[in-house]
Amino acid sequence: MNDVIRDRAIALAKSISESEEYREFIATEEVLKQDEVAQNLLIEFQEKQQEFLSKQLMGEVDEALLNSLTEIQGKLNELESVRNFMDSYNRLVSLLGEVGDLISQELDFDFGEAYRT
Repeated sequence: MNDVIRDRAIALAKSISESEEYREFIATEEVLKQDEVAQNLLIEFQEKQQEFLSKQLMGEVDEALLNSLTEIQGKLNELESVRNFMDSYNRLVSLLGEVGDLISQELDFDFGEAYRT
């Protein structure tokens, strides 16, 4: 990568890190990390999800485990810290998508299409 492109990429990253979307994402992530109830539910969800996927790979479908995952996800969705984090995450992903789209437009190159052909 030449120095001009590298410098501009760094400047773009700095601009993104100064955006409201990024700052809000970092703030809500910190609140979520401090939420013990959410963290415990996330750990439980990840453990059960791993167990479910392992069983699924062996051809088993554990309905009780699936119901448990759905229940935990419902509890997570009720928590304000989780909802705020997911909202800020989605806004940041949207911003990054828009940046990628603008780059694609300026290059007249669709990155997604290039891999489909």
